[in-house]
Amino acid sequence: MDISIAEAHNRLSSLLRQLENGPIVIRKRGKSVGVLISPEEYENLRKVQAYLQIMEISHQVGEGATADEIYQASRQDLVVKNDR
Repeated sequence: MDISIAEAHNRLSSLLRQLENGPIVIRKRGKSVGVLISPEEYENLRKVQAYLQIMEISHQVGEGATADEIYQASRQDLVVKNDR
């Protein structure tokens, strides 16, 4: 479902109830500016993102790395990203 910002503003309560039917794309002058998704879908996206980050770190650490090495590398990666 695609809707305008004005329509989203006017119908937010009903749109939130409709999220079980799928994401709602919000547009401004025909251009996508946001997406409303259900909490379950958001959590699934977070899990996929976390998995991809773990895969990236495991490739950086190298094949045969232990879980502890991957964990330590992920902690270091977070520190570097937070210092930026």
